[in-house]
Amino acid sequence: MFKKIILFNQGIISSSNLGLKLLYIGVFLLPTAPAVAGFILFLSLLFSKNNNPIDYLKEKTNKVFIIVTILMILSCIYNNFTNTIFLQKGLSSLSWISLVNWIPFFWCFWGFQPYLEKQNIRKMIAKLLVIGSIPVIISGFLQYFFNITGPFQILNGLIIWYQKPISLTDGLTGPFNNANYAGSWLTLVWPFSLYYFLINKKKSKKIITAIICFLFITSILLTNSRNSWLGMLISIQIMLGFETIFILIPLILIAFILITFLISVLPTSIRNDFVLFVPINIFNNFPDKSIDFREAYPRLEIWKFSIENIFKRPLLGWGGGSFPIVYETFKGKWIGHPHNIIFELAFNYGVLTALIISSKVSQYLYKYYKLIANYAVLKINISKRNLIFEKTWFSSILFITYSHLFDMQYFDLRISMITWILLSGLRAAMI
Repeated sequence: MFKKIILFNQGIISSSNLGLKLLYIGVFLLPTAPAVAGFILFLSLLFSKNNNPIDYLKEKTNKVFIIVTILMILSCIYNNFTNTIFLQKGLSSLSWISLVNWIPFFWCFWGFQPYLEKQNIRKMIAKLLVIGSIPVIISGFLQYFFNITGPFQILNGLIIWYQKPISLTDGLTGPFNNANYAGSWLTLVWPFSLYYFLINKKKSKKIITAIICFLFITSILLTNSRNSWLGMLISIQIMLGFETIFILIPLILIAFILITFLISVLPTSIRNDFVLFVPINIFNNFPDKSIDFREAYPRLEIWKFSIENIFKRPLLGWGGGSFPIVYETFKGKWIGHPHNIIFELAFNYGVLTALIISSKVSQYLYKYYKLIANYAVLKINISKRNLIFEKTWFSSILFITYSHLFDMQYFDLRISMITWILLSGLRAAMI
């Protein structure tokens, strides 16, 4: 299926090559040992060509992130002095600690680019993501079908897996603590598994990659994550019908909304009968007509609250990590985040910060799309399998970007790290 993966060659290697090997190891360990992987990945940045702070400040494309960094720090300072006594007590140093979710990753975005300029390196990253995710799938199956939850530990407890027991209405989580997070990870890696199925012509490799694709599809379905189900379908469309994505993706979205509505109006008795015969409880993710509209669609109320309070502090927001405290203060209920990354940024750090980051990411996505479209139309010096790979990379980053409009998986280190690596690769491919 895969060509032999060589992580270390004999003899002396340059510092940049060492950094690349560390990048490979970090990506491979990321889904199963995120803390260890995170340390290795940050270590790899020390050996990157982009590791000089002076160069970072001079780089034109980094000016946006420098501005955002200043705005985030100003937000922390401002909110430390202006929040009410209750909010100051609740937030304490949390607003400063929350900067760790953003500022280091701006450096990662720049630091990983020299490694990811060449497509063959990005292909290796894709291989390692697929292979590294197989333990996630296996552990998820053990959890879902055999109720084997651990805890499992290796390296004298350095790496510990605990998988929570699940009921009939829960989805597969594997080593993730949330089924939506597991679904997001598997769905962003899924296009790469499909890529290797499409390009392998040898029968034995075709069978192996087909099995891996089947495992990914099954595990994604078992997460009971609508976001992931939709992402899986859209990824297929992007890879196989890139030229028509602006027509078919809206149709897929409309069909998904229609299916959601039709399932929601099914009588409870019919839904319960289906649950007894269908091993995957898909109905748990669709609203029941017997419950209140707000209860059926809680995100709408959360988004409404977010927008109302964003406009109360539009310039610098409420401070990092403030949303659950503010929500509980006014609503008497704990909600961890706004379930939308743009609202999260605007709520915590202000509207300008949210607009700058979202517009920059959107700009990169659009430029990358145009690059692929030009390759496809003009057939510019690129083989078919290389073109498919660029579509694969695009579909992966597009999924994780749009999925953050409906949920916030970003605060899982695995998701945030791979998101910035994918964005870095996208930017590097356009240099």
